[in-house]
Amino acid sequence: MAQTDGGRGFDRSYKRGAVMGLTVAEAFILLSFCLLLLFTWWQIDTEKRSLIAADAIAEMTPDEKAAIIAGLSDGTFALAAELRKAGVDASDPKVAQDLKDYARFMREEDFQRLVEATVKLDPETRLSLADAVEVTDEVALRAALSAVKGGDTTAERVAGRLAANADAQNKMVDRLNAALGDQIRAAGGSIDGMGTITLPQQVLFDVGQDRIRDTSFLRDFCGSWVGALRASGLDLSDLKIEGHASSEGRPGQDANGAYLYNLDLSQRRAKSALNACLGGVSDPQARDWASARLAAIGYSSARLIMNPDGSENHEASRRVMFSVNVNQQGLIDDIGQDVGETAVVMEAEGPARVIDGDTIEIKGTRYRISGIDAPERGQPCINATGQSFDCGEVARRGLEQAIGGKEVSCKADTVDLYRRPVATCTVSGIDIGKAMVVQGLAVPFEEYSKAYVPEGTAAELAHAGLWNTSFDMPWDYRKAK
Repeated sequence: MAQTDGGRGFDRSYKRGAVMGLTVAEAFILLSFCLLLLFTWWQIDTEKRSLIAADAIAEMTPDEKAAIIAGLSDGTFALAAELRKAGVDASDPKVAQDLKDYARFMREEDFQRLVEATVKLDPETRLSLADAVEVTDEVALRAALSAVKGGDTTAERVAGRLAANADAQNKMVDRLNAALGDQIRAAGGSIDGMGTITLPQQVLFDVGQDRIRDTSFLRDFCGSWVGALRASGLDLSDLKIEGHASSEGRPGQDANGAYLYNLDLSQRRAKSALNACLGGVSDPQARDWASARLAAIGYSSARLIMNPDGSENHEASRRVMFSVNVNQQGLIDDIGQDVGETAVVMEAEGPARVIDGDTIEIKGTRYRISGIDAPERGQPCINATGQSFDCGEVARRGLEQAIGGKEVSCKADTVDLYRRPVATCTVSGIDIGKAMVVQGLAVPFEEYSKAYVPEGTAAELAHAGLWNTSFDMPWDYRKAK
């Protein structure tokens, strides 16, 4: 069990080991593990799929199989099934332990994105990566990964992305601990290394009731909670107030009846806590920010707390949790681009996937649209009525509408820091970069081209789109973060 901070409920060892809080060595090991998994799948596809898979499964002991399943008990069982089919050699117990350690730190969908993003690697590169992941020493691992096709800085770039995001999340958790730690621990609760706050049932509710016992406590708590999260600057995909119950129901109820009773109760409690929580956020902009992300969920007895002997801890299972999810899609997409890009494709035509307001992906290559800069994902803007909104999402949707599901043609003459081609892109002959600036969904970005400066000036004078709001220039917003 991880050691806590002086028994106060703040788990620092878990914090430093989470996917967004990896050390440099752990970051490389996690990346290598993902690439090893991909190489295993490729090897089976090109050689003797069924035979190798069958042999590997036959060689696994019951304990090894149990270790893999236990390691994926957080919902990534489908991934375990793929590993068994792929024929992973589980003769070394460290394989199962590594999977257990790393899979629990990343949501399944994020893990899948990272793996799928590396499918474009050629066989020679995959073989090089297979050699690289055999190395466990950090210095040797750095050298091995740097030797992989794609450039000497690929591994360092990936590590830098992980480190930057880890630092941002660690600061968020430290901020929560500074603002709320003493108050939460005094109430018998805790804050874990991912920023999830747990309060015992009795702090908020009487037994079997959904009415808040002390509304002022919850409102004060939520005001500080929302304020700390909003000030973190992280792209938070959602905030959740979770109601959890023990497996016990009313006298005479069977297991199914108890579950349904607790499901209804936990849902009503979560909703009551959400209503009271929003009432404690006095700043209208902060309340709008929280309302756009906050959800109430009742889990009934689906996530019980167990004692060391495997028995249910009824009292600890009855709890309310305030969790936060960091939007990792951008990070995973960027890492996938780093490791999956073996050659820069300067021209492409076809269906496009919109990444954000100034970036699209065509046939596996991500293109930065030349001459424009759009608000970042999660970047706040203030409208004429004083309401805060995510203008990065507005820009992303605007680019999707400009493309309209049609094929996009991109032609680049340079690449940016992240090896993305900087391209002029058109749809049915229409310059979409120019269209974004004209509509006020992006601003001219002169680092690569001054082509759209006149359109940007006209859009500003006409108060088009974002020019009718209060916002930071995207490059200033990035620098501040």
